[in-house]
Amino acid sequence: MNEQILLLLISSSLLVYGLLARNIERAGISAPMLITLVGIVSGPLILNLVNPELEHHGLKLMAEFTLAIILFTDASQIERAQLLRFEILPIRLLAIGLPLTFVAGWLLAVPILGLSWLAAAWLAIMLTPTDAALAQGMINDTQTDEQLRHTITVESGLNDGLALPVLLFVLALLQAGHYAFLDADEWPLFVIQQFAVGSLIGWLVGRFGGKLVHHASRQRLMLPMFQRLSSLALAMLAYAGAEILGGNGFIAVFLAGLFLKARHTVVIKRLKEFGEAEGELLALLVFFLFGLVFVAEAWPLMQWQHLLYALMSLTVVRMIPVLLALIGSGISWRDRFFLAWFGPRGIASILYLLVAVEQMGYSDSIPEYEGVFATTVLTVLLSIFLHGMSTHVFQCWPKKLRE
Repeated sequence: MNEQILLLLISSSLLVYGLLARNIERAGISAPMLITLVGIVSGPLILNLVNPELEHHGLKLMAEFTLAIILFTDASQIERAQLLRFEILPIRLLAIGLPLTFVAGWLLAVPILGLSWLAAAWLAIMLTPTDAALAQGMINDTQTDEQLRHTITVESGLNDGLALPVLLFVLALLQAGHYAFLDADEWPLFVIQQFAVGSLIGWLVGRFGGKLVHHASRQRLMLPMFQRLSSLALAMLAYAGAEILGGNGFIAVFLAGLFLKARHTVVIKRLKEFGEAEGELLALLVFFLFGLVFVAEAWPLMQWQHLLYALMSLTVVRMIPVLLALIGSGISWRDRFFLAWFGPRGIASILYLLVAVEQMGYSDSIPEYEGVFATTVLTVLLSIFLHGMSTHVFQCWPKKLRE
């Protein structure tokens, strides 16, 4: 890969978008849409300016790092008082909508794609988690109902960690891998450990790490630059600590941000500044490499069945379970359809695909690998553009229609 050309493409794209961001966003083009398109155009499919030779392991590490930063930053901006007011909706989506979405995707993958039941489960679980980053414009829009913004953030923050043990279990069944040493009766204990250790580490890091940052800032021992960097340090501490001790790193990161014990408003502001800048940069790099590497690899494999399943995954597979989960919730039908639609697939699905590629290898070991790979990439690609454009459409609605 020509590193100079790669850096030129990324830096120039970011600069152009930054200079014209307001006008570009008014046209319904989000930053992930643009940067993904630049990756596709510059790759072998069109201009072939850059040869995508990036190791999947390196991209996996970047995706893990990026997702951890995003989850921590988003959670740190949630007021815990909101959990008492709005908890019923995220709980409904996670406890009812999440498993129903997985089951629906699983059942449809067999007849549409002709996959085995095990490969269909693998595909379904990779496309179950949502990514609030692709609806960021909507979440940051203060005119959008606070309850809806909170629900989307909490759902996308926790469903990554909830789905990961299921993915590891399916991968272990597909092929002897890192978790194949577990016997059948050991899996329940493993799942409990993932949640319990991850939650404990997240709570400890958020509560006491936040106190330390708050104390050092109040005593003027900490410079503003390191207040911002503490976001990175606390997120990585929670993630790495949980993973080393056998917990779920993504659950730990989200809860660390949620229970951040930093009453100093300036500290919270610094954390938000870091997440909105450096976190956004990392996310855009992941989407650029996704367009450059994964879309180029998956394009020759794509068939009409993959397109059909991708469209159904973004619509009925997501929307019907969410609507069922919200029965009796008391919110309007407009709000129900809003939550049902805004379930974009993004960095979590990319990361899960990378986990599978690293653990199992390529199509030589799994006959249905190509179909699962192509469908996952196509679903994420469509989500980047469809959810990005729909965010702009919703924001352009007259205010009286949004109330």
